[in-house]
Amino acid sequence: MFITSLRLLIFCLLSGVSILGICQEIPPPPVGKISVIHIHAENLSPLDIGLEIGRQSKQLFPDIEYRYDSYLMASLNQMGFNDILRDRLPKLKSHIDDNYQKEMEGIASSWTLIHDNKLGDGYLSWDEYWVLNLLADIGLPANGTGFGVLNTVSREKSTIIGRNLDLKSTPELRSLQAITVYQYRSHVLVNIGFAGIITVLNGFNDSGLFVAHFNAASDLSYQNPYPVRQKAGKTLQAYGFAMRKALETMTSVRKATTALANNSYGISSNILIADNNNIQILEYSPAGKAQIRSWQSETYPDKQWNSPSQIAVVDCHVLNSRSGSCERAKDTYRWERLRTQATFTKNNKAGVQDIAGIMLDSHNQYYEILASDTLQSMIYLPGTGHLYLYSAPVNTTKIPPAYKIYYQDILPAKFRNLQNKNYYLWWISGFLILLAIALWVIRRSMREKTVGNNIGLDNVNTNSRVNNTEY
Repeated sequence: MFITSLRLLIFCLLSGVSILGICQEIPPPPVGKISVIHIHAENLSPLDIGLEIGRQSKQLFPDIEYRYDSYLMASLNQMGFNDILRDRLPKLKSHIDDNYQKEMEGIASSWTLIHDNKLGDGYLSWDEYWVLNLLADIGLPANGTGFGVLNTVSREKSTIIGRNLDLKSTPELRSLQAITVYQYRSHVLVNIGFAGIITVLNGFNDSGLFVAHFNAASDLSYQNPYPVRQKAGKTLQAYGFAMRKALETMTSVRKATTALANNSYGISSNILIADNNNIQILEYSPAGKAQIRSWQSETYPDKQWNSPSQIAVVDCHVLNSRSGSCERAKDTYRWERLRTQATFTKNNKAGVQDIAGIMLDSHNQYYEILASDTLQSMIYLPGTGHLYLYSAPVNTTKIPPAYKIYYQDILPAKFRNLQNKNYYLWWISGFLILLAIALWVIRRSMREKTVGNNIGLDNVNTNSRVNNTEY
């Protein structure tokens, strides 16, 4: 019995090792992935953080200044760029956090920047670098679509978020796609964007908080920027910096939504905000108060949404109180297409593949969900920290879009999500229970053997007494 129990214990030990080995995910090969810039920022000043970002991005892309200048030349004309420098840039720069400005200065020190603001000269100026960090506020907005499901209709037992970033790009900009990971002492910030650009259009933190920016302004708004800037005491914030601050300081949808809603911005937008339990859309218009939309919110009659525990976002406002602000054919079609795809229920739950099918949908050749100018398509799971990312290739080819998994190459082990940690704890707990059972069986076996020996001795003593009596 003792030998059997010992074998059981050894089996449990080996099983435990095997279980732990299976649980530890093997990182996929980096083939086809964009670069990941890791910054160990816990002991660095903002200036030093910028120097390190600049150094790593310059090492990855030695001609990074030329590539960004080429992108701006293809996206703006010189007259429009001069207008931006005169009318928009000073207003926005005056309210940027000093730490972010120091970080940008560090990057600029690692690059070769000039003073002349001439697009297409092959060089990058300090003002041009500022414009690259303010794309959402100066006329090159982040468009696209978003879709998410809540826990009750998710097979992942947490929310699942899909987001397509549509941005007119050039081969130079597509070649500079990168993920920047800031690792501080007590938290991590992940910026899914471009090398050396510190503002956030899409990103998340180690708490599973995810934010994504969507344009909701008409072209006219950019031609006549910041109509509210004449109001006394109106301090305008830049979206990319405000969203980064939210990721650095907030851990939940409720807190992040409140913080972002209290800011004033110059251009209408939607901000998708999600965590492990909730997904909301912040619909902001400079002419009115920011409003929060959930899947239960009442939408405009021609933008109905009857999909429980699911939510969508396109490049316009759809709340009933925002009527008349969603009239473009592209937005109307995409909204309807997302609505027809949002058919998940408690008995028909969504998984990653289902969300991928929606985000890569190309049903309509003019207004596809995966559009010709989709620069990135991503699926994020706050419960595990998994990021699935498709990034458009540098050269326009007919390669079918496919997601690459970014996980262990982003979040350090100690910052991985609580749900993922709980997953391992369940396995460890199970192993410890098996070990306890094995020890109990061994102890019982040894007790029974001891009792058996005692019984044998009693029998011997009894026989001796009987024999003595006979004599």
